[in-house]
Amino acid sequence: MIGKILTRLFALFGMTLTCVACYGVVEAEYMPDWSASGRVVDPEGNAIQGIKVSMSPSQECFTNPNGRFFVSGWDPVVHIEDVDGVENGGEFEGRTIELYKQDGAFVGSDLGEIELKRKQQE
Repeated sequence: MIGKILTRLFALFGMTLTCVACYGVVEAEYMPDWSASGRVVDPEGNAIQGIKVSMSPSQECFTNPNGRFFVSGWDPVVHIEDVDGVENGGEFEGRTIELYKQDGAFVGSDLGEIELKRKQQE
């Protein structure tokens, strides 16, 4: 009697281990350490659309018609660059902004208005 119970318990545990081995375990959801938002403007204070904002090569976005962006990722450095040339009202110089953690806690940074200077015409 005890032998049958033990056999069934071991069979149940074996099936459970097989399922875990075949299907894996539930993975944690993507939780970036950093985020940044803001508005990109030209020297006159006008919003610039189509500016690339990235925190790593795979985490990037482009500013909307109001110049606003939101990006998140693992890298604490925000790269801002004009990738479309003169299509957005001129050619603009890029910027790099480094984010910092406060007391080791997650930081969501509102960078406010970020002014991009126009590239000098040659």
